[in-house]
Amino acid sequence: MTGKRAAVVVLVVVVLAAVGMAFLPWTANHFGYALPGDGGLPSRIHHDGRDYGNGTYPCAAADEASLTRVGEVSTLFGAAHPVFTTHPVPEGTPLTVLVRDRPGCFVGYALLGGP
Repeated sequence: MTGKRAAVVVLVVVVLAAVGMAFLPWTANHFGYALPGDGGLPSRIHHDGRDYGNGTYPCAAADEASLTRVGEVSTLFGAAHPVFTTHPVPEGTPLTVLVRDRPGCFVGYALLGGP
């Protein structure tokens, strides 16, 4: 009886893990955290009390020296991705921010919901 019970427990854990993995990208986008690896940034992030979105996820080059770091996007099991805005930092809420996905690759996010 103990062997059958252990097998059922293992099966339940495997099924739950598979279901959890299937929803991981949705969960990352919903809560605004990045998945490990290049291209793992979410489609929506939360910065300074506001939500920012990126619908297409293009990677663009940017001169990091002309940007100011203003935050970070946490990563599941990895280093955080820094969030930048223009230099000097605009007064009030910035309309756009850039998130560094990898060296030389910055992804733009626009303010959602208006100023």
